[in-house]
Amino acid sequence: MTQTEIFWNLLKGFRDDTMVVQVLLIIGMLIVSWLVFTKPGKATDAFTKLFLAAAFLWNAVACFLFVCGKSPVAKFLGAPLYSVIGFLFLVDLFITGKTHFEVPRSTGMRLATTFFILLAFLFPVLGYLTGHPMIALPGYPCPLAGFTLALLAAAAPRADRGIYILTLIWAFVNIPKSFGYMDCYEETTLVLTGFYALAVLKYRDTQQEKHIR
Repeated sequence: MTQTEIFWNLLKGFRDDTMVVQVLLIIGMLIVSWLVFTKPGKATDAFTKLFLAAAFLWNAVACFLFVCGKSPVAKFLGAPLYSVIGFLFLVDLFITGKTHFEVPRSTGMRLATTFFILLAFLFPVLGYLTGHPMIALPGYPCPLAGFTLALLAAAAPRADRGIYILTLIWAFVNIPKSFGYMDCYEETTLVLTGFYALAVLKYRDTQQEKHIR
């Protein structure tokens, strides 16, 4: 069995063993999407941060440490990175309150946010193109990161910069997969979302600098 086959078998086993959790994560992502678009405010911020904290911490332990723990990237990068992101969402929720989840009213921004959120949900469907459909579900680490980056880009500049940068790191770490490493072309969705989120962050920084001047 090749390394790629082992990788996908691990993810398939993780899907089967945690299906109830995966369904709950998908439902949570749908609720968050609806709240951010239609009912922005303190309650939405609190629910979104709590959900994302739980989702990142879950993936840090269950996916990166237990299922993929033999991989140095998962054990020494993925698990610590996702643990820190999950912790920072809790800090943002209970202490700093830096992030306010809301989609700007401009048509372009709303369409872009909708598109990149949809990419996260389409992640497992795109597996049909490479022979492993519906394995890496939307609540898995990579589509979750893409989903989070779409939300943070919409929230910028009112988004915790530390969370933003750390999530971007995971997006760009996966660039090799978008070129076929581990036969995981689905990662193209995460990488594209990463470049979009980076461009939005740079644009917001530039706008703030002009405003200060």
